[in-house]
Amino acid sequence: MIILDLEWNRGYDQKPLDEILQIGAVRLDRLGGPITGVFNVYIRPVVHKKFDKGAKKLPSLRASLESELTFSAAMAAFRDWCGGDTECAAWGPGDLDALEQNGSYWDVPIPPLRPVCDVQRAFSHQAGAEGQQIALWRAVEYCRIPDIFDYHDALSDVVYTAMVAQFLTDEALSWEPPPRLPGKGKLCDRPFPDQPQRKIGPLPDPMQVLDAPRARLRACPLCGKRSWITSWYPGNDQEYLSSFCCEEHGRFLCSMTLSQPEDGLWQGRLTIPAATRERVWDYKTALCRTPHLCKGSSKKRHRRRSRCWGHRRGRP
Repeated sequence: MIILDLEWNRGYDQKPLDEILQIGAVRLDRLGGPITGVFNVYIRPVVHKKFDKGAKKLPSLRASLESELTFSAAMAAFRDWCGGDTECAAWGPGDLDALEQNGSYWDVPIPPLRPVCDVQRAFSHQAGAEGQQIALWRAVEYCRIPDIFDYHDALSDVVYTAMVAQFLTDEALSWEPPPRLPGKGKLCDRPFPDQPQRKIGPLPDPMQVLDAPRARLRACPLCGKRSWITSWYPGNDQEYLSSFCCEEHGRFLCSMTLSQPEDGLWQGRLTIPAATRERVWDYKTALCRTPHLCKGSSKKRHRRRSRCWGHRRGRP
């Protein structure tokens, strides 16, 4: 297990690169365990001519300016140090993105690190502040860790991150926020009872199954409040996916699987599945396809009423 931290400079020019100035990393046998190895390098900046406000305040900026190490040489040393370790953690989600960006810019291979934990997110969860990006120094203060290193130094920050992880429970370290769906409403992360399948049809046309009021009027599995589905997105194997929103509990997935028995009529099997990662991924993939817009949606009825009202007002 490797914990990684980077310091970089965005500059003020138009070059799209967060140029890495320092790489700091520690090795652990497990997340929350003691530190067993340390890596630290300073990289001489050569891309941006000026430093942004954050980079100017880095305590180790002079060490980078005086370094003769290029990014390519630093990355070769880092790959050798990582060895066969591929699991990675960090304080926040941006470090691996910056590492990949620099690797692509310089056309240099980076270690195949796989993010397994965002320690900042885990700490926020355990502290009851989910969704907040708590500063590392606040977490250090909260855990009563001796404040003896400079912050915003990659090696110091990665050591602090490893020490904060020692205070976190296994549940917090493995916790992941519920996935979010496009559009309004957060995906409901509360468990709900298994929902019975509902049979729709038989009807002469498959689109009539999707348009059926019994298919589009859905009830929240937790409170029973009803909401309309206005569109279906084609998935795989005659499956259509959609979602509906409860103002109190958030958004729920909905699945309709069509079939055509021997009598030639179409029928559907409607379910409200649990929002597993696989199901959310299926839904997001379906969103890239052309949707079926349901006939008789409330928006269409509203437009129809407006036209009729205008027509009546214009009559002599």
